[in-house]
Amino acid sequence: MDNWTTKRTITNRIIALAAIATTLLLTSSNIIVARACENTGKSSCLYENYLSAEDKIIYNQIYEAIIDYNEELFYLKHPVSEANLEIIMNALFNDHPELFWANTSYQYAVDSFNVAHKVKLKYGISKDELSNAKANYENAIANIVSGASQYSSDIDKEKYIHDSICSMNTYCASNALNQSAYSALATGSSVCAGYARAFQVVCNKSGIPCYYITGESRGQTHAWNIVYINGSYYNVDLTWDDCIADATGRNDYTYFNKSDLSFSKDHIRSTQSAQLASCY
Repeated sequence: MDNWTTKRTITNRIIALAAIATTLLLTSSNIIVARACENTGKSSCLYENYLSAEDKIIYNQIYEAIIDYNEELFYLKHPVSEANLEIIMNALFNDHPELFWANTSYQYAVDSFNVAHKVKLKYGISKDELSNAKANYENAIANIVSGASQYSSDIDKEKYIHDSICSMNTYCASNALNQSAYSALATGSSVCAGYARAFQVVCNKSGIPCYYITGESRGQTHAWNIVYINGSYYNVDLTWDDCIADATGRNDYTYFNKSDLSFSKDHIRSTQSAQLASCY
């Protein structure tokens, strides 16, 4: 449905760094990859758990930089390979849908050995607009969580969340914020990344463990979720369910709480997401 994988474009700009003997090139990277851990415990940061101790240092450094709205090109606490930086950034954004103001694209400075030394973050919402955006975001989440709380079972809560997010949105690739949970929660249109991140954050706020999954579906890069319900993991794809619902005029659950076997017909997980729990 949209391109979540990292793409690199070497620019013509060269940055001279006195502390590094080699010349660094400023490189751009585009990813759809969101620390929901504050409210739900460290287990929510599954992708971080698969990183090395050194890579976790960079993960947490970037997290803090986003919280601080750092717009500078800043030094990483230690250099990392381009490949590792991609994995770290995927892990960070996969774990933290609440960092909706940060674009999943970024720039980084590399030396002649393709080792990254600096990162520059990008933002889809300006610092001046952020306070109001956060209020809109939190209000949308609170409304869905409140509605879901009327149900006693987790599966009924999950279905309510699924239906609410689908009913709020139309699939639209032209939304500039479509990689964020904010797009699906506050703007009325999104793509698979936005649907999946919105579902992730609202389910977690409702006490339902939910994780962001990337991969391919029907020959296109795609994002969906897995949830932990009644002691088991299941796949959920709001995007395809909403597309079917738009065509039929009624809620659809073709891709709701399905096994990996069922999903394997038209979904393939990325290498990074394949590390997460299997759904039987």
